[in-house]
Amino acid sequence: MSRPMSELSPEELLQFLEKYHSNGEELYVLQKGETIIRLIKEHGKLPMLEKVELPGVDLCGVNLTYADLSGANFQEAQLIGTEFVQADIVGANFEKANLGGANFFGADIQRSEFTGANLAKVDFSEVVARGARFTGADIGQGALFKDANLAGADFSNSSLQGAKLKGANLTGTNLKGADLRNAEDVTCQQLRTAHIDATTKLPAYIKINWTSDTDYDCVLIED
Repeated sequence: MSRPMSELSPEELLQFLEKYHSNGEELYVLQKGETIIRLIKEHGKLPMLEKVELPGVDLCGVNLTYADLSGANFQEAQLIGTEFVQADIVGANFEKANLGGANFFGADIQRSEFTGANLAKVDFSEVVARGARFTGADIGQGALFKDANLAGADFSNSSLQGAKLKGANLTGTNLKGADLRNAEDVTCQQLRTAHIDATTKLPAYIKINWTSDTDYDCVLIED
């Protein structure tokens, strides 16, 4: 592009996003990030960005509330403190992204990929995360899953230390190899609906007595 991004009109910015929507080259990803920030600052809204390629983009602190980012690629992106409140992020890719302190309150993140991502202190309250993958992600340090629908999500081998899980739906959730030590508000009822095994590390207030390779008794230790 011959002209600086700062000189483009809103209409030209939209045309740029449309023209290079699927281009994941570093230069265009950088310019798309700048375009998104400018459109939000000037107009408070974004066009539909379904399946947009933004690997490695820096959108730290940007407000993407209500945005349509379904199928978007944020692999290895810098998204610290980014707002995704009630956004449509179905099938998006956040693999190895840095999302520390991001806010996904009420967002639809079904079938999205968070493998290996930094999710420290992220707010996932009331999200719909059916079938999402969090394998190997760092979700500790106070990540919030209050009333989240995590049915069928994969948290295998992830760190959930210090996560808050009050009211979360864990039906069919894969917690094998997950580290839930110091996680808050975990109940035996939640665990019975999830998939755990002997490698799942549980909070000190939960006692598991294995009766076979797949069956166990769960006891909540009262203070």
